[in-house]
Formats: sequence, structure tokens, C-alpha cells
Amino acid sequence: MPVEINITDKDIEYAESILLNEDESFKDDNDERISCIKNLETIDLHAVPGSGKTTVLLAKLLILERKLPFKDGSGILVISHTNAAVDEIKNEIEEYCPKLFSYPNFVGTIQSFVNQYLAKPYFK
Repeated sequence: MPVEINITDKDIEYAESILLNEDESFKDDNDERISCIKNLETIDLHAVPGSGKTTVLLAKLLILERKLPFKDGSGILVISHTNAAVDEIKNEIEEYCPKLFSYPNFVGTIQSFVNQYLAKPYFK
């Protein structure tokens, strides 16, 4: 059974307080950023550079971390192609998200995930 998670407006305000300046908000004309943060399905984000994709991802991670540990023991998996993206995530939110960066959660590159969970266990 999937974990039941509800992302509220208070959760969004919490993320805004950490990630945005005082005069900024995730609200926009179509509430696209807020609907993306609240969406817990698999989605693809297509937007121009500088539009806030990474900030929306960071907001979602900040919010989800507060709801850890999940009742079913599952975790959050964030995989990137580059160390630069992983470093950006860690630099921005690691101090607020200690649970996100520990088991059963994983934030890292595809290569580090394969090494940790596939290659090393196979060779043992």
C-alpha cells in the first residue's frame, strides 16, 4: 500500500521561508510551481533555464523530509547524472534535512547508486 502524504499550504510556506527571499513566493499566475510541489506522481518538468525547476525540487524535498520516516519503511530516491547537481542539493538543504541524507533515502549520482546498491552487493 502506498504511503499517504499530504502536502499543505503550511508546508509550502515552510519551504518558501528557507529557499526564497521574503518578497518571493512559489505562487504564480497558474500555480504551476505549487501544483508541482504538491504532485506526488512521476512527472517531467520542462521549462527554460532559470525558471525555478531546481528550487521547486528542493522545496519538495524539504517538505517530504519533514514527513520521514514513512510508515512503510520506504524512502526517497534522488538520482542525478552529475555530481554538480547532487552538490547543489546538498549545499542548499542538507542542514535542514538530516534524514534525507541517510538510509533508507539516497541522494546521489546514477554511478554512485549502481556502485552502492548493485555492484558492491553483487561482488560480496
